[in-house]
Amino acid sequence: MMTTYMADTHSLLWAFHKPSKLGEQARLAFDEIANGESTLLIPTIVVAELIFTVENKPIQADLDKILVAIQKSANIEYVDFDYESALQLRDLTAIPEMHDRIIVAAAIEYQATLITFDKTITASNLVDVIW
Repeated sequence: MMTTYMADTHSLLWAFHKPSKLGEQARLAFDEIANGESTLLIPTIVVAELIFTVENKPIQADLDKILVAIQKSANIEYVDFDYESALQLRDLTAIPEMHDRIIVAAAIEYQATLITFDKTITASNLVDVIW
């Protein structure tokens, strides 16, 4: 059975731009995804954050290259945020940041292991996390 992972913004950016910044488990997960052994889910909020991060920070990442690489992968899927997902945010008060809460809600809904370095998400114990 394939493992289902979900990426947050930093893990996705680092996977395609600076893999050396990833933790060992995160690197192994992205290797599994690249080899077609696992599935990666990307919440659409992560794509939005990725665009804003590259536009507004001194990161020399090639956004188009990253987006094309994601689109070409057969085992990467996007997860939309809808009304039902928004209602789940009420139960995730251990995570104060709205975007992070959206990502965690998606990971819970899809029973995905979240690839994140975020200490607040990890400490919440709301979702399985690797780094």
